[in-house]
Amino acid sequence: MSKWKGTFELDLDGKTYQLRPSFDALCEFEEVAGVPAHVARQQLLEGNFGAKVIPAAIWAGIKGEHLVNGQSCPSFRVVGETVRKKGMFGFQVEALKFLTYGLSADDIIERIENEEPEDEKKS
Repeated sequence: MSKWKGTFELDLDGKTYQLRPSFDALCEFEEVAGVPAHVARQQLLEGNFGAKVIPAAIWAGIKGEHLVNGQSCPSFRVVGETVRKKGMFGFQVEALKFLTYGLSADDIIERIENEEPEDEKKS
């Protein structure tokens, strides 16, 4: 588990990646997607987003983790094509999670990560 709040795993074409919603990763996202993170987040919630938003969020999250660890990162085009092959909507939740965590304070992320799922609360 990463020491960075909000870091989470994603399986992409049989490989597990860590996504880190850091400030640098959000900046990378905005540069590639061409839209501010808060606008993209709202677009994802409304289901009205451009073709770059989901792959850019996934790629930026992977890059955020890889930069810190000194690893090479798959290119945006490789991530984008992989996401497209699997179906963009299949990654909408992860893209939204990356943007939400990236825009949120650590204490809010911690509260979300420690919250019990609804089905476990009823037991």
